[in-house]
Amino acid sequence: MKTTSVRLGVGVLLLGCSLLAQAETGTVIRASDLKQKPFLDAASAGRVSPGNNVTIVSRQGAWMQVKAGNQAGWIKLLNVRTGSGTASSSGNSLGTLAKVLTTGSSGTTVTTGVKGLTSGEVTATHPDLAQLQKLDDYAISSTQAATTARAVPLKARQVPDIPSRAATTRSN
Repeated sequence: MKTTSVRLGVGVLLLGCSLLAQAETGTVIRASDLKQKPFLDAASAGRVSPGNNVTIVSRQGAWMQVKAGNQAGWIKLLNVRTGSGTASSSGNSLGTLAKVLTTGSSGTTVTTGVKGLTSGEVTATHPDLAQLQKLDDYAISSTQAATTARAVPLKARQVPDIPSRAATTRSN
């Protein structure tokens, strides 16, 4: 029984160490302020320069929490290139040629997607009827709008409709 517990403990310890060893890294590509919180108006916790290597601690929306040397803070996702940051332009030319011939692509393509709500937040939503009523209170009738426009005075102007995409495509 004791041997099984020791083996299990060692296994958990090794798993934890391997997860720590695989921390995600990145390279800063634009001079950026490190923020104390993931908001543009948050206080600055420091500054990082292009080329600085960072360790990515966590992500939240369009922000990454990073450690850069003895500094830590939040940085915009688009200011960090994940991975080692070294380009392999002098890499294997035959491998690159093979990629182009087989896939039409010469390398890795990176995209960034930021979503405003998690699936849990979407399913847990409920209408704020007080805010809806407040919005309805701002509504005015067309008669009230016309009266206000005459008092300012505003003049009516005819503006042509914007052509639909289908109409634009047909004319080309």
